[in-house]
Amino acid sequence: MLIGHGANDVRCKLTESDQIVAAMTEKRIPVIYVVYPDEGHGFARPENEIAFKAIMEAFLARHLGGRAEPVGDDFAGSSHEIRAGYEGLQEILHDIIPPVR
Repeated sequence: MLIGHGANDVRCKLTESDQIVAAMTEKRIPVIYVVYPDEGHGFARPENEIAFKAIMEAFLARHLGGRAEPVGDDFAGSSHEIRAGYEGLQEILHDIIPPVR
């Protein structure tokens, strides 16, 4: 499961996503949890929206099949915090992030 959450969301509190992630982690169900500390209910900053869409595209390509565009500089300027599933995200992005030389 992929969860993206704006920390300032007044409709859906961050603690709700925290609880879902904790329950999934306890049951050893893979989850990737991305929090945007400067967002609310939806994306206001284009940098954050681009970053999440890059993560989402790679996630869907891996789990549904298909392709994903190279990430390139899609994370530039984003405030994203990977709070769970960092290893899973690295695995998903492995094929589309150029290796560092």
